[in-house]
Amino acid sequence: MKPFLFTIAAFICLSISAQSIVLDDLYPEEVSSAGFYLNADSKVEIEGTGSVFYEDWRAIVYYGWIIDSETREAVWHLFDEFKDSDYRDSSGQLDFSLDLDLKKGNYELYFAAAHSNGNDWNDWGNTWAVRNFDDVINKIFDSRDRRKYRSGYSEDFYIRVSSDKLKRVDLDELLEQRTASAIISFNRVGDDESLKEGFSLTDRTDLRIYSVGEADKDETFDYLWIYNARTREPVFEMEYDNTDFAGGAKKNIVFDEVITLDAGDYIASYASDDSHSYEKWNALPPDDPSFWGATIWPANENDRDNVVAFREPKTLKPLVDLTRVRDDELVSQGITLSREMDIRILCLGEGAGDGMADYGWIMDANSREKVWRMRESRTDHAGGARKNRKISEVINLPKGDYIVYYATDDSHSYNDWNSARPHEEEMWGITLWATDDSDVRNVTSFDPRDFVNKNSLVEILMVRDDEYIRESFTIDQDMDVRILALGEGSGGDMYDYGYIKDESGRTIWEMEYRDSDWAGGASKNREFNDRIFLKKGTYRVIYRTDGSHSYGDWNSRPPTDEEMWGIMILKE
Repeated sequence: MKPFLFTIAAFICLSISAQSIVLDDLYPEEVSSAGFYLNADSKVEIEGTGSVFYEDWRAIVYYGWIIDSETREAVWHLFDEFKDSDYRDSSGQLDFSLDLDLKKGNYELYFAAAHSNGNDWNDWGNTWAVRNFDDVINKIFDSRDRRKYRSGYSEDFYIRVSSDKLKRVDLDELLEQRTASAIISFNRVGDDESLKEGFSLTDRTDLRIYSVGEADKDETFDYLWIYNARTREPVFEMEYDNTDFAGGAKKNIVFDEVITLDAGDYIASYASDDSHSYEKWNALPPDDPSFWGATIWPANENDRDNVVAFREPKTLKPLVDLTRVRDDELVSQGITLSREMDIRILCLGEGAGDGMADYGWIMDANSREKVWRMRESRTDHAGGARKNRKISEVINLPKGDYIVYYATDDSHSYNDWNSARPHEEEMWGITLWATDDSDVRNVTSFDPRDFVNKNSLVEILMVRDDEYIRESFTIDQDMDVRILALGEGSGGDMYDYGYIKDESGRTIWEMEYRDSDWAGGASKNREFNDRIFLKKGTYRVIYRTDGSHSYGDWNSRPPTDEEMWGIMILKE
C-alpha cells in the first residue's frame, strides 16, 4: 500500500499516561484494540501468548499485530513469529517476547481470536508466503496432539506492548482525527449496510481512495463504488482485480490509490453483505479492521480547493420510483411526456437463467404495446446471489402517455431475500430519471387506474373465474382495429378467451391457441396482439373464463401484464 499524503500532527490525548497496554481474554470472533502514541523514536517490548486450536473443521487463531495510524500499514505481526518459531511447544501455544524499533508517532494495537477454514493464509504479501494453512498447523503440532478449543483457554492468551515513551490514547479520537480532512468516510461498517453520500468537484481533481472490503475472484461482497449523480454512470468500482490483499483472510481486499475525476457531481456508495464485517468477523480480520469501509481524501491541498458541498442535480429526483417491491406485487405508475426525450432506466430484479421472475417493463398507454422490457440476456450481476440482476440504460421515448410496471413472484424480494441480497437492495424495482435538467418539467404523472385510452373501443379487463362478459361498440367507417387479448390455453385449446360477433350474430374473430403467443409466466398464459379489418357497423365483444387461473387468483405463474387478462379493442 502506498502511504497517505497527509501527515498527522502528534496526537495528544487527555487519557491517563501509561507505560504498557494489555489486550486479553477474547472469545472466538472477537477483536480487541487500543491506540498509543510514542513521543520519541523508541524500542518497544512486545510480549504475550498466541495459539492455534482446532474446533470441528476450522482452526481458531489467537494473534496480534500493530499498524501505523498514519500509513495504515502493519509494522509488526505475530504471524512473523509463528513463521520463525521452531514450535518446541507441541500444544500449539506460542509464547513470544521481542523488542521492536518504532518511530515517533501514533499506532494501533490489535488482538484477535479468529476462525480460519484452512484456506486463509495463502498469501501474506511481502511478509509471508505460505501455500497451505494446514502446513503451518502441522508445524505447530502434529496430528496426534491437536488440542481442541475450550472456553477456559481464552484467559491464557494476551498481548502486551510496553515502552517508557508510550502513552495510551483514545482510539476513537485517533480515527476521528485521521478522517477529519476526508470528503467521505464510511468506517467500521457492519453487516447489511448500504451507505451513500454525495460530493461535487469544480475542476478535474485527484482523489485518494482507501477502502477495505471483501471479495473473491468471482464476486465482490463489501465494496465501494462511485457514480455520476447526473448520469448514474459508474466512474469507479472496487473489484478483486484492482485491489490488494488486506491481511487476514484471503478474501480481505484493500484499494489504496489515487484516481482522477472530472468536474461534476458524484455519489459514493459502500455496501456490505450479511457476514464478515466490523460487526463480526467470520474469518481472520484484515490488518486494518477499523477502516472496513471507505474513506476519500483530496490528494493534495490544491485538489482540496476543488471540493464543494454536494450540488444535487434536478435529474437526481426520479420521474418514476417503483422500488422496495415485495413478494407477489404488481405496481405501476403512469407518465406523460410533452416532448420526445431520453429516459434513464435502472431496473433490479430476479433472473435464474430461464427468464426473469421479478422484472419491469414500460407500455404505451394508448396502443398497449411494450416499448421496453427487462430481459435477462441484457442484464448484469447486481451483487449478492447470482440471480440478482440489473440493467441500467438510456432509451428514447416519443411524446406520449406511458405506463411503467414492475412485477414480482412469491419469493426473493425486498426485505425478504431467500438468497444473498443485491448491493442496492432499496432499488429492487424500476426507476426512471430524466437525462437533462430541462426535461424534468416536460413530464407529468398519472394514476394508471384513471387513464382513459383515447383509442379504446372496448375494454374487458382483469376478468376473474367463471365470467361471461359482453360489451358492444360501433364504428361509422371501415377501419383496421387492434385486438389485444390475454387468456388461458394449452394443448391447442383455449379456456379463457375472447371473440367478436357482428350484428347478425356471426363470429368474425376468435382467440385461438395456434394464433396466440406466450404471455410470460406459466406456459398456458397466451396473448394475441394483431390487427383485423372491420366494416362499419355494430359489434359485440365477448370474453369468458373457466373455473380457475384468472386475474387475482392464479394457480400458476401469472402473465407479464396481469391487468390485461381479458380483451381490448383499439382504433389503429
